Amino acid sequence: MRRLAPLLLAVAATSTGCGSAARALPGPSIAVAAAATSSPTTSTVGSIAAPATLPDTAATATRTSGPQPVAPCEQIAFNIGLHRPGTTQVVVVTTATAAADAGVLQLANLGPQGWQCGPELPARLGANGTRPLLQRHSGDGTTPAGVFPLGTMTAWDGQMFSFFGNLADPGVSAGAFRHVRTGDCFGATPGNADYGHLAQRPAAQCPGPDDEYLPSFGSVYERAALIGANMEPNVSGDAPGEPPYAAAIFLHRHSYDSAGHTKATAGCVSLSHADLVAVLTALRPGVLFAIGDTSWLLANT
Repeated sequence: MRRLAPLLLAVAATSTGCGSAARALPGPSIAVAAAATSSPTTSTVGSIAAPATLPDTAATATRTSGPQPVAPCEQIAFNIGLHRPGTTQVVVVTTATAAADAGVLQLANLGPQGWQCGPELPARLGANGTRPLLQRHSGDGTTPAGVFPLGTMTAWDGQMFSFFGNLADPGVSAGAFRHVRTGDCFGATPGNADYGHLAQRPAAQCPGPDDEYLPSFGSVYERAALIGANMEPNVSGDAPGEPPYAAAIFLHRHSYDSAGHTKATAGCVSLSHADLVAVLTALRPGVLFAIGDTSWLLANT
């Protein structure tokens, strides 16, 4: 049995991976907390770029002990930095309530003036809202709530990566990018040895609704980042009897309905094309993800 990696907080189309939520998910019907919008042609990221000069270790330690936060995003990042000295960047994803399937993503950077958060980018989350990782399971339609690292995986061919996509590398620098290949199957069937791992299988042997044949998610997985919720090297659920907390939790591009409106995911976090590229290319090594409803994150970071 593999040990679940420790959490920073004590406390998952026709294919139905987190990029689609096309199937009927268990749980009540959830109202959208923010208006679903169609994809913008340009990014609203604005000042999302990282500071030109990062503070040194001593400056970081001094800043994380000072009372500078003035907004929830900054307070959440401040809390995380206080308990994780050396943290200089946090992707903060918040919703109004735990049941909401829409919220905002802000990129928080630690600079000479303390923690500063970028613009609020419209984001979609699981159709059944958010739920702390150890209280959820694959297929329940929720996005894991908690604080997670940028994930790193080893593919079936030995390549280690933190980003992947069906399109070219947009210029990420926080980790390696994998261009999706024929045979890339992300296992998400609980109790199977491939659960939470990238295996090599033909499309016909990578069946939904759980397993995801990455080449078939062309536009939704144009580019994506791994969110390290129940991710390698210690995955719970890849052996019989282990709780399947989460698999295939990514930050990826929105999925849209026939009217051009954004759709909830099956457990991931999604952004518009322009916002996604801007965020992915702004990430730095050591970045963390903080996900949950605002009040829960404020109380649990």
